[in-house]
Amino acid sequence: MKAFLDALAETASVTASCEIAGLARRSVYEWRDQDPAFLDQWEAALELGTDALEDEAVRRASEGTDKPVFYKGQQCGKVREYSDVLLIVMLKARRGDKFRDRAQIEHSGNVTVATVNYAETA
Repeated sequence: MKAFLDALAETASVTASCEIAGLARRSVYEWRDQDPAFLDQWEAALELGTDALEDEAVRRASEGTDKPVFYKGQQCGKVREYSDVLLIVMLKARRGDKFRDRAQIEHSGNVTVATVNYAETA
C-alpha cells in the first residue's frame, strides 16, 4: 500500500502507481472502496501528485522546453518552445474571474408558444 501511495504522490496516475508498486488496479480500487483510512491517504497522495503536475505545467508555460532542431538528419541545434495553451489553462484555473471564457446569449423579440392537444386532432 505504501509503495502505491508513494508512487501516486509522485505520478498522480493510478495506472503508473500500480505498475511501480506491482499491484493490480482492481486491488487498489477495492482497498479504496473498503477502507476509509486508505481512501483518505489516496486522496492526499493524489493531491500531492496533482500539485506536482501543476508545477510542471507552470514551468513549461513560463520557462519552456528545449526542442532539437535537425538538418539533413543531424541535430544542429535547439530551440526553446513555450506552451501558450498551458499558460492559458493555468490563468483560467488561477484567475478564472479574469480569464475564463465568457459566453452570453441574448434574445430580443417576442416568443409565441402554442400547445397542441393531440387527443382532439385524432
